[in-house]
This record gives sequence, C-alpha cells and structure tokens, in this order.
Amino acid sequence: MSKKSKRRHCPAAQKEITAAECGESRISRYACPADCPHCPFAPANYAQLLAIEEAVDKKAQRWVLDHDADRDTMAREVQRALAASSAHASHALISWWLFFQRDGEGLTRAERWERDGFPGLKNDERALMQAKRQTRVALLEVRRVLDTECTEMVDLFEPGGAPLVVRDRRLAAHAARFAPLLCWCYPLPHFRRLSGSAIVLPEMGSFEPAEIVTELVRHLGGPADAEGMRRWLAEHFVRFDEALAATALARRQDMLAQVDAQACHAVYELNAAFDQCCHALDNGPDVDHDMLSDGEQAEEFTETRVWFDTNPDVTHALPVGGQQSLGRVLLGAKRWRLDAFTAAQMKKLRRLFEARMGGRVSFVSESRRNLARQMALKEPPVDSSLVPPRLLEEPRKLVLTNSRVPQPPPGQTMEDYQAELMAAANREFPDNPIPMFDGRTPREAARDPALRPRLIRLLKARVRATDEQNLRLGRTDDINGLLRELGATEIIFDPPPLRPRPEPDKDRIEDEDSDGEGGFEDDPVLPDVLRLPAGPLTHEEAFARLQSVIEEFDTPEDAMDELDASGATLLDDVDALVGETLSDNEFGFLVLTLIRTWFALVPPGCRTPRFGFDALAGAFDHHLQTLPHKLNHGDPSGMERFVAESRQPALMMLLAIQMLEACNIAPKKMRPRVETLPVMLAVVMAVVDQLDLALRH
Repeated sequence: MSKKSKRRHCPAAQKEITAAECGESRISRYACPADCPHCPFAPANYAQLLAIEEAVDKKAQRWVLDHDADRDTMAREVQRALAASSAHASHALISWWLFFQRDGEGLTRAERWERDGFPGLKNDERALMQAKRQTRVALLEVRRVLDTECTEMVDLFEPGGAPLVVRDRRLAAHAARFAPLLCWCYPLPHFRRLSGSAIVLPEMGSFEPAEIVTELVRHLGGPADAEGMRRWLAEHFVRFDEALAATALARRQDMLAQVDAQACHAVYELNAAFDQCCHALDNGPDVDHDMLSDGEQAEEFTETRVWFDTNPDVTHALPVGGQQSLGRVLLGAKRWRLDAFTAAQMKKLRRLFEARMGGRVSFVSESRRNLARQMALKEPPVDSSLVPPRLLEEPRKLVLTNSRVPQPPPGQTMEDYQAELMAAANREFPDNPIPMFDGRTPREAARDPALRPRLIRLLKARVRATDEQNLRLGRTDDINGLLRELGATEIIFDPPPLRPRPEPDKDRIEDEDSDGEGGFEDDPVLPDVLRLPAGPLTHEEAFARLQSVIEEFDTPEDAMDELDASGATLLDDVDALVGETLSDNEFGFLVLTLIRTWFALVPPGCRTPRFGFDALAGAFDHHLQTLPHKLNHGDPSGMERFVAESRQPALMMLLAIQMLEACNIAPKKMRPRVETLPVMLAVVMAVVDQLDLALRH
C-alpha cells in the first residue's frame, strides 16, 4: 500500500491527516461532522458503533469487578441481580456502580477509570465511555418514528425541551406515538442512545406520565425535583418498577371490583305449546336464530335465539351490519333459559322477554356467578405500601357489552376487518359521552379549558393504540383526522411508516445490543431451544410437533417427570391461576393438554423458557373475557376467530380439538363441566402465547 493511500481528508480539521491520527483524534480532539465517512459515531457507520459499544460494555463490567476492594461481595450481588425476577436488575446495578455511586473522594468508578487513562480501551472506546459517563435516567415520550433506526422523542423531565433523536433499531421497530418510557439514555455527538432495558408506563386515567413518576418517587421517599429524581431512580430503578407494577395491579383490582361481569341465567317453564311460545318469541325484529354449542345440546336445549338491544343504555361502535345484543334465549321442550353476561343485561332481557311472552311462560329461578370477583380472587396480592393513594383516584370504568357482527365479506382479511372496527369507533368517538369528562362528549371537552387537558391525554392514548394496532396488523391507518376534527393540532405528528410485525415481549424494550437476561434459565449445560420460524407454525408443522410428543413419552407420567426435571413451574403456576375453579379431575384434563403444549414448543432436554406469572395471568384474563362472547353466539366460526388471536393459531386449534375430543369421549362421570371449558381453553391459549413470546425473546 502506498504512503498516500494511508492519508485521508478530515472534514473537521479541513486538511489531510493520516489514518493513525484519525483513529487517535476523532471525537476526542476533532469534532467529527455527521457525514464523516471515517467516524464510527456518524449515522452512516452505525454498525461500527454497535460493535464498539458491545466491547466497551463488557470491558466496563470486567473493570468494575476487577478493581474493587470487595470483589467477592460485588460478584455475589451481580449473581443475585441476574437471578432476580426483575428484567432490569443486573443492568441497573452495574449502571449505578459505574456512573452514580461515589467513593470517599467523590468519584464514580467510571471517573476513577478515566483518571487512570481508561487502561485497556482504544480511542474510539474511550470516546464512547466518556459519552456513557453522561448516562442518566430519562422519561422519554415518543413523538415520531423517523426511519428504521431513529425515533424522535422528548424528555418529559424537561418540559418544553427540544426534541431528541434516539438511534436504536429495536425501538424504531416497535415504538408507538406518545408511548412513555422510563429508560437509561446517554448522548453521542449526532444522536442519543438507550442503554439496558426500559420501563413502559401504562395508562392510568388522566394522569400524565410525569405525574405518575413524580407521585411514585415521592411516595417511595425520593425527591421531587427532576435532577434529584433522575439520580434517585438510577439507584432505585427496580424498586420503582415494582411500585409501578403494584399500582397498576391495584388499579386493575379496583376496576374489577366495579365491573358488572356475571354469568347470569334465568330459567322459565312453558305454560303453552312449544310452537306457540316460539311464534310469540320470534314476533319482533330484535330476535334472530342462533346456533347451539355442543354443551348446550347436551343440556337438552334444541334451539336458541339471540336477543338484540334495539335501545342500548351504552353503545359502542360497530361495523355495518353489527348489532348489540342483550343475551340469548335457549329453548327446550319444557323449559327455556335466558343467558346474559351482566346483571344489567339480564334485568333488561327479563323485562323484555316477560313482556313479550306474557302468560306463556312462568319464572322459575335466576342464578348469577360473579366473573369479575372470580378474576379478582386470582389476582396476586398487592403490596399496598408501594401504592400512592393519589394514583388510585379515577379508577378505570369498564362497561361490558355483547355484539354480533357479520363475517368479513369475501376478499376482506381479518386485519382489514379489525381496522374497520377501530375506524367505526373513531367516527363515533367525538360525540359519545365519556365518564372522565363528567358525561360530556370529546367535542364538548375540546371547547372547555378545564377538560381539554384530559381530552389530550385520552387522545394520546388513542393514537398510541392505533399505532400499536397498525404494528400488530401490518397497516398504516392514520388517526390524525380525528385529532384535526377535535382541534388537537398540538399532538399531530406523522404516523410511523409501515413496519414488519414485531415478535418481542411488548412489555419490555431493551437496547439492541444488551446481552439482557435472556428468555431462558442460565444453565450452561442445556442447549438453547430451536428457534421458532419467523411466522406461526403451519398446520402440518404443528401436527408434526404434537405427534412427536406422543412418540417421545410412553406415558403422561413420563412427560410430567421430564417437565418437573426441567425446572419448569408451569403446572404450579396454572394451579395458582385457576384456583378452585376446576375440580381435580378437570385439572387433570387440562394438565394433559398443557404437557402436549409445552413439549410441542420446548423439546425435551432444552433450556427452560421463563415467563412471569403476572404476564400469564394477564393473558388468561384477556382470553377468558373474549372467549365466551365468541362461542356463545353460535357462529360456527367462533372457535376459529378465537384461536386466530393466538400467536400460534394452527397449534392452538389442534390443542383445542384434542382437549375437547378427550372430554367428549371420557365416561360421563369423568367429563369436565361445560362451564369450565372456556377456563381450560383460555389457560391453554395463554400458555401458548407466553411460550411463543419467551422463545422468540
């Protein structure tokens, strides 16, 4: 190589310099511009930065442990952090030690390392370490996704501050406008970088994200000023996360305590001929034929009707042809039964039914099973000492309604259909009364200075939900028209571009280069599970995996022994989840399906995927709420619509079929009760989805 080829033009120095001078001086002595082709901190050289960042993080962690007087104690603390249930523990501990904790001289470990000349680091690594010394906790809110690497955000700890550009591919791939992240962040010359994992703040009524953080920190004994909170959060990041989770759980339990969610049944005897009663029942446009489930046929009902609510007390947006329903009427030769999902619906349905039927029927009995209370009993206990009372104000009010909607027309995908549902809701939103606006509409709230801040908070949540649905469905639907209609121009930002559908755990955003704590128990002996295909398993692939489980184990007991030996807590978690809802016999049926589920996704002898009980419980509750509606309206495609929501639809359909067939062929005394089948299906779906998430993570 010629001597001339070792020289390059330096845009910062405005002269030719040697490659060696460039390597020793960029960023540190020369202020390299963003378009410098030789600077690894330039946007175009992002891949080089990632490699440097990975090397620096490993060297920094080694330096911390190798240069501390009490190395053994620190090593034990690291091991405890790695074994902790919190996804944030190990990164938060190392960051606190490196950048915040000070010694008797008032120096952090990173400052001591710098004072010694950063031994072991090259120039680029030294420059990056100096930047990482400026790491601090920030409360960032997404404003725009600029491209596949960059996201524009604002730090809510700095009201009115200039927007920040954060370069992180994983964040750009999953960010939704107005999503608030409590995260570790540091500046580089041309953009910012995230470090470690972030806490995604949930919606809490009209409380702003900064209010939520401030109130939690104050309640836990921290300072109220922004800079003081940043340092306090750096030391207590995990404790803050625990308090946030406890507060969200307490709010959820308050919501469940108020929600009207009950399995209501009212039984009537027929006083007239069956045909006469049917003629009277069908004498109105609010009743239509429906289909019986297998369980309802087993109860000797022969027909069923769905009763539509032509004058609903609470309305929700529906696509063309959709109708709200009050409940169903199950018809037997001598007795009929009304079924409804809330006490209010049952009261209204009984009044309308009795008015129409007159003396042709006689009321026999009514029973109610409080579903909300059952769900509340399954909730884990809340550490009330972590929960600020103020954040329990304005509890979320959930009003349940039933509806029947037509199947998507030929050629329309389910994704398009779901988007149509949201578009219909957005069209009706401006003129629907909202409880948080004291019963006034969003259009009225937009003109009221006292209510407008609450409206902006609610609209931000709606924008965020739209972006998340677009990401989930692979769409680019725009909600900005709704914001313009309501005059909320200050929160109008370009929607994210079309992005590939994501796979990671939605509740955790981790910087793309973090080693993380992984999705698996840290066992160096067992191999990793074979990664799942990019998309869901096909029917053939799912069938082959289930067949391999049958071939792998001679008896169910062998499979249970293998599951226990792996260290998996699946069966204990599910037992805690369902509580007394299932009998021992019913739980046995469920266990057989869960074993097939586990080993279809986790071959024997592989590392054990881990997922939190709270995540499993949340998924179970969601599926348990949606499943009865999908099945009880008699639509033969109800089960298909239910399993279509799974992360593994083909596998879930096969598991459901196998479980239902096993129940049907069992001796009558051994069969699970009909009302427990939704519980069992919801458990299996939750386990499938959480396993899929853990394996992909």
